[in-house]
Amino acid sequence: MSHDSRRPAHAVETNAVHGPHVEHRGAVSTPLVHSATFTFEKLEDMVEQQRLDTAGSFYQRKGHPTIFAVEERLALLEGCEAALLFPSGMAAISTVFLTLLRTGEHLVCVDPCYGGTQALLAWGREHFGWDYTLVDARKPDTWESAFRPNTRVLHLESPINPTLAVLDVAAGAALGKRHGCVVTIDNTIASPLGQRPLEMGCDISLYSATKSIGGHSDLLAGAAMGSWQHLRAAAFTRMVFGPIADPAMAWMIERSLKTMPLRVRAGNANALELATRLTKHPKVAQVFYPGLPSHPTHALAVKQMREGFGPLLSFEVEGGADAALAVVDRLKVIKHGASLGGVESLASLAAFTSHQILGPEGRARAGIPEGLVRVSAGVEHVDDLWADLLQALG
Repeated sequence: MSHDSRRPAHAVETNAVHGPHVEHRGAVSTPLVHSATFTFEKLEDMVEQQRLDTAGSFYQRKGHPTIFAVEERLALLEGCEAALLFPSGMAAISTVFLTLLRTGEHLVCVDPCYGGTQALLAWGREHFGWDYTLVDARKPDTWESAFRPNTRVLHLESPINPTLAVLDVAAGAALGKRHGCVVTIDNTIASPLGQRPLEMGCDISLYSATKSIGGHSDLLAGAAMGSWQHLRAAAFTRMVFGPIADPAMAWMIERSLKTMPLRVRAGNANALELATRLTKHPKVAQVFYPGLPSHPTHALAVKQMREGFGPLLSFEVEGGADAALAVVDRLKVIKHGASLGGVESLASLAAFTSHQILGPEGRARAGIPEGLVRVSAGVEHVDDLWADLLQALG
């Protein structure tokens, strides 16, 4: 059963608040159904609910009304036919890769990409017999040679954490399609409001919904968005392996979606202002933010990204790793933590979190300085955040 692909003609702010059923009357908030299973008067009623797939109310692992209501709203905001909700971003990516790859088949993935994705690919090679090739995200002209007759998936990520390099998503998707691949993309940093990869030719858009979608650092969630044609098999894989969302978490996601346009715009605006000010600080060697005209992929970001350039920015502190650590340790308003997209600002050191697994040589190849500090700009007043950075930089 496909999600309803008919979309009301309303702006994103209205869709975020009301979802696809704008004329609904009754409960303003979708009822939170705390039931794992459902009972029926007749067998044909049970069969009908099973036939509805994720839209049915039969057994939570297969379909649940609260979870489906959130999936409908996510699909609406992505501008696509269907969405699947998961208990984490890695559950979403894992389920999609498990669906698309069989033993002996091959995937092409941009590098650097999220460390969890690379760990998944290595695990799948060992346990399931997938193979994969990492291609330099900064050199798309080298990707062609990575494809093989058995390549089934091209996985993209843009912007790329923590250098915030932006890929030409449409060109990447077209390359994948020429090789007969399903094109997936991790769109977490931009959010469904900040970038529309499905409109640029990608097949499945993947998210850690923990980040900008949830937005309050109080839940773990993931999502996959696309056509029902591409997600039907993933829904079956989700049922088989069991990474289904919890109804309470789904309800919290819906609550968060209502303010997502406001939060995303505020965080993006703060990130741009902080990045701009940091370029003028004498103790900052360089700033990584696609909204800056000096960023090597700024032109692409202007073309592809909406509602600003994302909440993430990074900067290299003069003096290397020790100096960067001292800066993070001195921060007060900006908290030391390893996430992004929340209402609170966070700072982290890539060398000790997202890219620790690469080691110094791997980080150097990826263009990640050892003295790099990553900041996820929240929605606090930008002058308070700037004052905190100033005192931390000394």
